[in-house]
Amino acid sequence: MNATPNTVTVIRKAKFSAAHFLRLPELSDAENLQRFGPSSNPLGHGHNYEIEVSVQGPVQAETGMVMNLKDLKIILQEEVVEPLDFKNLNLQVDFFQNRLTTLENMSQLLWSRLSPRISALGFTLTGLKVLESDDLFVEYYGGTDQLP
Repeated sequence: MNATPNTVTVIRKAKFSAAHFLRLPELSDAENLQRFGPSSNPLGHGHNYEIEVSVQGPVQAETGMVMNLKDLKIILQEEVVEPLDFKNLNLQVDFFQNRLTTLENMSQLLWSRLSPRISALGFTLTGLKVLESDDLFVEYYGGTDQLP
């Protein structure tokens, strides 16, 4: 990630807990188990997710900050924690009604929710990391694809 002069990237974290399962309805239980392992359990399983959001912009001379981190915390609370915390992603989040609850899909959902809010304040969302565990995560840097 290259920054232009006087541009700084700030990173803020948020955490939420949610349940999900990985299943394709056109596959049998045995086929889902073969493809997704124990994650295919139709009763689901849970994770303590963590998201790291990278926001880039110029350092404001009057504050010495890129953006007020309190504002970023509020955005993360409203766009990530409140809609996803203690939810079954498959059953309670419309975005996942017709797509698998993978980290890849979740990163696209979160980008679509966060980017407009951050852009409206005059800053750029440059990346996000979604962690399902200490050793499993995705990084997403946006794209031109429009989510259906």
